[in-house]
This record gives sequence, C-alpha cells and structure tokens, in this order.
Amino acid sequence: MRLFNAGLLIFTLGGLASGLALSPQMLIASRILQGVGSAFLMTLSVTILTDNLPRSVLGTWLGVNQIAWRVGALLGLTLSGIIIDMLGWRWIYLFYVPMGFAAFIWSMRTLRETYKPPQKTCLDIPGFLLFTSFLFSMAMGLTMMMNAAQWLSEAILSMILATILFALFIAHERRGRCRALDLSIFRNLQFTGGIIAQLLYSMGFGASLTLIVIFLEVLENYSASLTGLLITPFELSFLVFGVVGGRISDKKGFEMPTTTGLLLAGASLLMLSKISAATSLAHVITATIILGIGGGLFISPNTSSIMTSVPPERRGVASAIRTLSFNIGFLISLNIAVISLVQATSYEAATQLIIMERTANIGENIAASNLTNAIAEAFQTQATIMLAGIPFSVMRMISQKRSKSVRKYKNTNKQADKSNNDEF
Repeated sequence: MRLFNAGLLIFTLGGLASGLALSPQMLIASRILQGVGSAFLMTLSVTILTDNLPRSVLGTWLGVNQIAWRVGALLGLTLSGIIIDMLGWRWIYLFYVPMGFAAFIWSMRTLRETYKPPQKTCLDIPGFLLFTSFLFSMAMGLTMMMNAAQWLSEAILSMILATILFALFIAHERRGRCRALDLSIFRNLQFTGGIIAQLLYSMGFGASLTLIVIFLEVLENYSASLTGLLITPFELSFLVFGVVGGRISDKKGFEMPTTTGLLLAGASLLMLSKISAATSLAHVITATIILGIGGGLFISPNTSSIMTSVPPERRGVASAIRTLSFNIGFLISLNIAVISLVQATSYEAATQLIIMERTANIGENIAASNLTNAIAEAFQTQATIMLAGIPFSVMRMISQKRSKSVRKYKNTNKQADKSNNDEF
C-alpha cells in the first residue's frame, strides 16, 4: 500500500511539474516522473485486488478495474480537447492535480497493508540497471527498424546490444542472491502461458484502433468527431464484456473466456484484413464490435489466471511482468503498422499517420489503393500473431488439469493412509 500511495503522490507531483514546466526539457523530465508514478499504479492496483479479494470474485473485479482504466482514458481524451481550447495545454496536467491529491489522502486513510513479506527484501540495483538498459536498447532498435532505409545498421546494433544486455541480466539473476526477478516463476505453465498469450494479444491489438481510424479518416473521409463516434461500439462492447469475461472466469474458470476471446479478436482482425475501397461501414463496425467482445473476454480472466498462479510474495513481480509484456506488445504492434504503411508512403508520412497528425493533407498525396493494401496487410499480420496466442492459452488448461490430478491423487492417498491408521 505504501508503494501504491507513493505512486499516487509521484504521479500527481509530476503532473504539477508538467503544468508549470518552463522549457521542453523540464516538461520531458516531469513526464518521466509521471511515468514512474504511473508504473507503480498500473502494477500495484492489480496486486492489491488480488491480495484483498477471494478467488471466487477476483475475475469480476479485475473486469471492473479494467473498465475504470478504460473509462478514465476515454474521459481524458474527451476532456483534453475542451481543456486545451478553453484554458491552454498546461491545464491538461494542472486540471487533475487536485484530484490526485484528494485520491492520495483518501488512499492513505482507507487502504491498509494486508500482506507482510516473509523475510526482509533487498533491492537488486545491478539487475534493475541491466534490465532497464535492455528495454531501452530494444525500444530504440524497434523504433529505428521502422525507418530501416536510413537507420538499419543502427537498429541492428541496438538489437544486438539488447540481446547481450538481456543475456547478462539472465546470468546475473541466476547467480545473484538478491534478485529483481526470480526466474523459477516461469516454470509455472499457467503463469508463462498467460504472459505469452497476453504479449501476443497486445501485439495483435496495439495498433488496430489506430489503423481503423486511418482507414475511416483518410480513405473514407470521415471527420475526426464522426470517426470517434464510430469507434464507440468497440469501447462499449469491450467494457461490457470485460465484466462478463471476469464473471465467467469466476464461475467456470479462465480457460473458456481467454481462448474464446483470442479467437474472436483474431477473427475480427481477419475481417479487417479484407478491407478495400468497396468495404461497407457496417463491415468495419461489426469487426470492431467483435474485437471489443474478444478483448473484453480475454483480458480480465487472463490477468486473474496470471495473478492467482503465483504465491503472494511473487504477485508484485507477476503484475510487473504482465504490465511489461502488454507495453512491449503495443510497441511491437505499432512497428508492424508503420512497416506496413511505409510500403505505401514515406516513413515520415507513415509516422504522422500513426500519430494522427495532418491526416487529411497526407491522405491527398497517397494512392488510396496502396494505403488500403498496406492497412489490410498490417491487419493480416496482427491477426496471425493474435491467433498464435491460442495454443499458449490452451497450454494452461493442460497444466491446470495436471495440477488438479496431482492434488486429487495426494488427497486420495492421504484418505487411504488415514483409513489404514484408523483400522490399525
């Protein structure tokens, strides 16, 4: 709880510093500070829920938590434009500072520690530095890979460095006494299957909405406001089935909703890979609704599966790995989208399309057929990656059945031993 409260305070102070920034460098530093606080909140919110809720309702409340994050993001995106128009960009950060301090005070008064570590913990600084350097090198390599024509050699060197750093991190974690990451956690097939399934899901999903928006705004010439309304069915289906998926996992287990969710989400991306100049709006909206249903069914049961597969003392690490895999998947997904779009236009134009900057002007200089084919190809690749997560979801079923069989066998032996002792 203390770390969660610290995250709230750091995030709020980072927002205050961002709103009062006197230079771009100060703004960047303030946003980094916010990122640190945000990392605490994203990781520990799931850990707190897992520690304080019984398994019988955990999936449902993880779905509610998922809704809270999504609704907050939607409100932020909606209000930010109004705030900028009326008060200026600084108030995007200053607006929620009072709410941040109020949340911090409320959290300090109401949240209580429920978990006590069995032994004194230590901080693995060398491991942290190695892993952070690995992530930075990998992110830089992936970013430069998107403009391979100009930065191919630098991208390759960055990825080689990332591989070396990751190998050094693994070697350090296997031999060190104080470990940032206990690698034995990956021997648990339920945990490992959930992490890999989530990574592949996020790689498939990450850039999907951005590609849909590009298709609607650039190729179909819909306004930004109308495009936002057309994305609403996805948001609604995602929010509703986020709770439904959690509820099903509480009642029937995580196996069915996670696998079904991946199958539906992959099928929706395959539908979107068939888009062309003749594609109807109904086809796109139907695909986005199915994508929302699939994502909603998958995320909260999969999170529940990951968090309940590890002992209490490993839940913080498990949640951190879960968050990390999700963010890495998003980054790779954006790379896939840019690489596909580069086939139809320049790297600069593709990047501006991805960040939705001057889409109308860019669209006039790109052949519609080329851009449509590039978007369709990106969806095809993402669908393949998404569907590749199904075997890892199924793998967890096998693991869980084996665990149940072992427990049943042990219980049977215990009862037999007890009967023999009573007879004796």
